[in-house]
Amino acid sequence: MIGNISDLEVTRLIIRDYFDMLQESLDSDVIIVGGGPSGLVAGYTLADQGRKVVIMEKRMAPGGGIWGGGKGFNRVVLERGVAEILSEIGIEATEVDGYLVVPSVLLASALIKKTVESGVTLLNLFTVEDVYFNEKRELAGVVVNDTAYKQINLHVDPLTFKSKLVMDSTGHEAVVCNCLAKRGIIQLKGEEPMNAQLGEQGVIDGTKEVYPGLIVTGMACAQFHGTCRMGPIFGGMLLSGKKAAEIALAKLTK
Repeated sequence: MIGNISDLEVTRLIIRDYFDMLQESLDSDVIIVGGGPSGLVAGYTLADQGRKVVIMEKRMAPGGGIWGGGKGFNRVVLERGVAEILSEIGIEATEVDGYLVVPSVLLASALIKKTVESGVTLLNLFTVEDVYFNEKRELAGVVVNDTAYKQINLHVDPLTFKSKLVMDSTGHEAVVCNCLAKRGIIQLKGEEPMNAQLGEQGVIDGTKEVYPGLIVTGMACAQFHGTCRMGPIFGGMLLSGKKAAEIALAKLTK
């Protein structure tokens, strides 16, 4: 027997809890735009070090391209060098011919679970449409709106969220970088064609601060630096998230 349910009380609880969380998210150490593999790894790594982290994901569910695997075949291939990260999120991978093979649904859900349990605030259906600068012209936050408004092209004024650092983890779209590029502040070279070896290494090497206050991760690195895409292999994404967190921690410690 379920017992009595008050529709009004259910609504009240959702609104109260959500807006308490939202108000607490307005000012943070790091805003990570994009809840794909690199963003999730960076998020929980920073949160585990006591940093206040907000991840903004434009879709209903975080996880990025992991969910589908290659061509919708929901398996993910990883290099053996990411075994430690898999251990952190509680996954045992099968090794086949020198690679690690993981069900994509398992990897995505484990990353999300670890991220949320680490204390990261994860805001889904949040679309970043612009950036916020401080008086020194450093990146100090993002300007956001509801994803549904953007999809139907309805003009509604956005809200501003502030942070000490911003990460662009939006994959091929490089949303935050493009907010600067359209103003001529930075220039994107655009990603090169498929080559997994060059693409994976390029993503890791390209994970860095590219403008004061802005760190790029994952495929946003390829868009910014002009390196190759790599297709359905994800080790570089996870390692990019780790490296981005290390860069952020060093800057926040200063």
